[in-house]
Amino acid sequence: MKKKLSLLPLLLIFMGIEVSANHLVNMPNDSTEVESETPQLSYEDQMLTKLFLDHVSDGNAEWALSIWEEISFNETEELQSAYLKALEETGQKEGLFTKHQEHLKKYPDNQASRFFMAKHYFAKAETQYQREMAKYKQNENATTYAYLRRELSRLSEDYRKSRDILLELRQMDPNQKAYILLLRNCYMRLNNEAEVNRLTKELEALD
Repeated sequence: MKKKLSLLPLLLIFMGIEVSANHLVNMPNDSTEVESETPQLSYEDQMLTKLFLDHVSDGNAEWALSIWEEISFNETEELQSAYLKALEETGQKEGLFTKHQEHLKKYPDNQASRFFMAKHYFAKAETQYQREMAKYKQNENATTYAYLRRELSRLSEDYRKSRDILLELRQMDPNQKAYILLLRNCYMRLNNEAEVNRLTKELEALD
């Protein structure tokens, strides 16, 4: 008895879809399982991963970084977040902003990277704020005051960037004190006394 050929390849050809000879011979059946894209970690990798995460969590960032390259599969969100945290804690800040940007492209809701960005914009604005205030105090007059106001208006954009990120973070974790503290500082610099007072009360309620 002759084996029946599947009509699917002929139907695809009729519809104008090219089918190679290899496809005709090896048409997958419905029971074929899709292989998982997640690799199976070796016992060594499992142990290295655990050690790395534990040491970052315990504040031993330098030790953790010393084994980073030995972890074969280190592209998970958890590992990458811990790696970026370890870099920050050891003062390796060169290129860190870009690394967090790339991390957020993969994981847009990653709170650690979002908070890093909020801190970055606040620190950038605050450094300039302190510099401009120091310059003004050295020579206080109408001209330098006008210049100061112009500069403070310009750098307030970064305070607002930080504020906006923190408002989004608070939707994810409303009671995170680190978010509230930095957000309150943003409102201080943006001269929003009502929000400063409201957040101060929130912090007191959390204590």
